[in-house]
Amino acid sequence: MEVSRTEVLDTHAHIVPPALLTALEQAPVAGFSARRTEAGWVVAVPGTGETRPIGARMTEPGPRAGWQQQAGVTRQILSPWLDIQSAPLNPARARDWARTVNDAMAESAAGTVALASVAAEGDQAAEDLLEAWKRPEFAGLILNTDPPAGPAPHEASFDPLWTVAAAEGIPVVLHPPTCGPSGDLASLGTMGNVHGRLIDNTVAVTKLILAGVLDRHPDLRLVLVHGGGFLPYQAHRLDGGYRTKEAFAGELGREKPSAYLGDFHYDTVALSGPSIAFLAGLVGVDKVLLGSDYPFALGDPEPVRTVRESGLDAAAVEAILHTNADSLFRRPA
Repeated sequence: MEVSRTEVLDTHAHIVPPALLTALEQAPVAGFSARRTEAGWVVAVPGTGETRPIGARMTEPGPRAGWQQQAGVTRQILSPWLDIQSAPLNPARARDWARTVNDAMAESAAGTVALASVAAEGDQAAEDLLEAWKRPEFAGLILNTDPPAGPAPHEASFDPLWTVAAAEGIPVVLHPPTCGPSGDLASLGTMGNVHGRLIDNTVAVTKLILAGVLDRHPDLRLVLVHGGGFLPYQAHRLDGGYRTKEAFAGELGREKPSAYLGDFHYDTVALSGPSIAFLAGLVGVDKVLLGSDYPFALGDPEPVRTVRESGLDAAAVEAILHTNADSLFRRPA
């Protein structure tokens, strides 16, 4: 495989720190505990039950390093696995758990950086984000688009968090949970991971736009995973819904919802070169970031190759593989 002249940054990669699992095996935290099984670690999540078994690709550095070398990825920005990131807890326990996850993520970020978590709601979430941002191991925030407790990101109580993120230039990655609102669609059947996650992110981001979050906080640096879900490819249908008031929460500062698409950054986990080229043409090459969704099977096993097969020119490919992410996630000196 042809290798980039500079480092290649994978902005969408998950981890469960092994030290966190070992600690939870010894003593539960905020109702979370862990145990070893023949299939791998499982975590008991309060209010949800046990997770799927967690394999070595998610926890161990060896398989991760081997995959990176094979795929041509030199560095990953690490995100916690959303299945254990949060739970329906009271505010105090939710903060304890977020801090526990952050401590473990910071320890795992040696040689790279990670995304922090907060128990997101109101002024306390804003204060906790500032606290996490002081730690050099963190290059941004990962936010569940459907928090298990409390309001949704488009609701007014999130404004203190958005205010801090915009003022500090903190990138915020918007990621859907495994079990989101689309889980109520019985017709999805076993395709929740195929289409359900995309539906959930599309709806959550649409609500952010329609609720005027980007009008109130124009300096936000928001990253959409999975290529932005269905939103970039059906944005003009949303414009039609805004015009007919079927998708409407108030008058926007711009003419139509699609006018906000260029405010977001998008990863390349749309899994095809033509989709990446479409995104680059729609929102600009500078808004597209390499992502793999490692270690999941439905991620991109060869994300660098996918970008190189997009038909974009060499400068655009270099920007997607390195420059854009390096600029977005670079910490201030």
